[in-house]
Amino acid sequence: MTSFNFDSPASTSLDELVKLRSAAQALQRKVRKRSAAPMSGGSVSRRLGRGLDFAEVREYQPGDDVRMIDWKVTARSGRAHTKLFIEERERPVLLVVDGRHSMRFGTRGMFKSVMAARLAALLGWCAISGQDRVGGFVFTDSTHREIRPQSGRRGLMALFRAIQDSQEHQNVSDGDPLADTLARLRKGVHGGSTVVLLSDFSGFDEDSRSALGGVLQSLDVVAVQVCDPLEFMLPEPGRYAFRANGAEGERLLMQVGSRRQQQQYRERFLQRQSELKTLFSANRHYFTSALTSDSLLDITSRIVSRQLQAAQ
Repeated sequence: MTSFNFDSPASTSLDELVKLRSAAQALQRKVRKRSAAPMSGGSVSRRLGRGLDFAEVREYQPGDDVRMIDWKVTARSGRAHTKLFIEERERPVLLVVDGRHSMRFGTRGMFKSVMAARLAALLGWCAISGQDRVGGFVFTDSTHREIRPQSGRRGLMALFRAIQDSQEHQNVSDGDPLADTLARLRKGVHGGSTVVLLSDFSGFDEDSRSALGGVLQSLDVVAVQVCDPLEFMLPEPGRYAFRANGAEGERLLMQVGSRRQQQQYRERFLQRQSELKTLFSANRHYFTSALTSDSLLDITSRIVSRQLQAAQ
């Protein structure tokens, strides 16, 4: 697939996110052509297709779904009646972009926060192409922005502006922004919406798990764990210098002691990742990981293909 030449691995801009539209449209056309092929792999989200709006109640007819019987009308009239639904013309798609301090890190490709932003742009343009309403949440350690789903470009452009603004607010707070955001999703997002979580899930604790519980019951969730290769595997034993928050940041040293330390580090990461995957998969939602060195288009293609297959 096409590669990109971005201005910076450490930040993005409104103009850059807008320009990803053509790449997203080309990708979606390509994915749709092959979406009829059978798909293998883990469990598919319960319903990533369009939702249903109530239309009317009529007398039950042979072949109707018995689960749709309206028991109140049936009891009142003495004859079985069933509810009819029509497919929604537009589905709410919420893109949740994590811009916390832990996401401002990258050793290869780009910062995790930048990958989350660019993936949100590609997925947002794909959603608009599918005539869905787009909105989302953008949060940092100290800020939170909520964009209500809107038709056309309006919701997505508001999301892009929130992403751009979030890069200027990197103050660390004492709160738990991940758990708070998940709680907001549970309380404020319409049931049946599709939610795409773009985060490293750093600090995912019992409060986060508890908040996520209600989300998993009422929403369709795609969880994308954004990781840097260094989080997945430590380098060879030795001392390594790097800078926090880009070239102008504080110079830091990392000491890798032994191959045993490497192995233990890798095992801890894989264990945390496995727990996340199990949590989402057990509820028939989709979980995937994305390294900052991976192709943006390949990751987006994987997610969009999954949505199309689930909708069929």
